[in-house]
Amino acid sequence: MKLLLVTSRYPWPPRRGDQVRAAQFVEFLSREHELTLLVPEPVSDPEAPPPGIAVETYRRSRVPKLSTLYQVATGSSSFQGALFQHRDLSQKLRRWAPEADLVVLQLARLASLVADLGSTPYAVDLIDALSLNFRRRAEADRVLLRPLLKAEARRLEGAEAKLLSGARLGWIVCQRDREALAETLAPEALAVLRVLPLAMPLRKLSETSEGRTETESREAAKPRLAMTGNLGYFPAVEGFGWWLEEVWPRLRARRPELEVILAGARPARRLRRLAAGPGIHLIESPPDLRRILARSTLALAPLRSGSGQPIKILEAWECGVPVIASPWAAAGTPAVPGVELLQAETAEDWEREILYLLDRPEERQRLAKAGHRRLQQSYSREIVRRDLLRSLSGLSLPSVS
Repeated sequence: MKLLLVTSRYPWPPRRGDQVRAAQFVEFLSREHELTLLVPEPVSDPEAPPPGIAVETYRRSRVPKLSTLYQVATGSSSFQGALFQHRDLSQKLRRWAPEADLVVLQLARLASLVADLGSTPYAVDLIDALSLNFRRRAEADRVLLRPLLKAEARRLEGAEAKLLSGARLGWIVCQRDREALAETLAPEALAVLRVLPLAMPLRKLSETSEGRTETESREAAKPRLAMTGNLGYFPAVEGFGWWLEEVWPRLRARRPELEVILAGARPARRLRRLAAGPGIHLIESPPDLRRILARSTLALAPLRSGSGQPIKILEAWECGVPVIASPWAAAGTPAVPGVELLQAETAEDWEREILYLLDRPEERQRLAKAGHRRLQQSYSREIVRRDLLRSLSGLSLPSVS
């Protein structure tokens, strides 16, 4: 099959979730199909695509045109989508779409491109429910921003509905987001949408402790709580900030020997300020995040907003570290609470569950092993690749060949 994959970000190096997803689609699809990519021109420090992959680039808008801003104001386009209404992209899509058996559009922000596909059938990889992301943010962000965020959530709902109503196939990374879309989509649009997670690397649990120095082994014995991820991303800033303000003082009073590790890129001002407190260590842009996780006692995911796949939980499972997560973060995985992770919502819940696990090494070990098994069962590269190819093989498409 001839496939044209259209992305909203240059995939390499794959640092963000949508870049990882695009890179995985390239890897999995190019083995079985003839694949061409249509991607934005790289901004800085690009990596070359894999050998043998045909790549075309397009220019994208840095600032929306007045005409597209009018569409945003009238609700006919999302602000996210307005950034991708560019003549160069439309022209190149009209050039390449007729030569494909199927076009794959990545993310709801590309909804306006459907008109440029002509008669070529298409699939859509939403990755996550952007409308859900904005809706949850509107509940937690500053009061003055909430009307704007709610309006963008409504516009994105329309974009998601538009894409799926005409798509032959759709993918999304977790069941929680699919269920959220079920509230707004017509049944026939929802019927084409399948859960397909990001694939995660797998290591044997024994490998997570290999290569430690004697000093690192001693440090690993200290009780450490790790919160990792993109520290400039609103759900992390809001969730981690709430935890440090509401939960950490309670724990610190009970267990003064505890340490918190806050690790990730682009830490927001709020997290920098909170990290100046006692017992908190900020590690900005660590070269090896998994090594930090592997040396931690517990991994925490106190997210209360956002959408998509909670990578921080999956990375902890990969490293053999037990996880405590908010109900919202846990719902982004197929984990069974109490079996593969523990859940906590209020400050009292967090204090109770953390103290419970700190005093029970055998329970930590049980949760770590169960989480690692869940990673193998649901997120292995081979499983995700098989499910992706199987979903495409079920399509009946006219060939352009």
